Amino acid sequence: MLAHLSRALTSRAAGPSASALALVLGAALAVSTGQAAHRRSQLTAQVAALAARNQQAGLYWRAQLSSCQATAAVGAAPAPPQGKITRVATPAGGDAVAARLASEGPAGFDVCARMEAADQAVLASLRAK
Repeated sequence: MLAHLSRALTSRAAGPSASALALVLGAALAVSTGQAAHRRSQLTAQVAALAARNQQAGLYWRAQLSSCQATAAVGAAPAPPQGKITRVATPAGGDAVAARLASEGPAGFDVCARMEAADQAVLASLRAK
């Protein structure tokens, strides 16, 4: 068996066929490298576009927050003292607290007040643990 392999590698056709195989593999490598570079440039452009959209969304939400805070500072009820957060969690568990908050909801129709009440409820339940 080793003799057959030795004869195949030393035959007259082995050199040109190995050279042709090397050329084909080199061409395949060049095409693959070109495709990878093109795909990388596409992905880089997509990342840049997503980063720009993320930055715009961040600016939008910061503006919404400052508007909400300005509205709350001008016409809302005074904020509760920072150290006086009441306990929201009950021995019944988190599902009962969530059901109660969903059924009662905060007083008023102001979105900022609702967000603030939800934040206070979450903070109170975290501090209770």
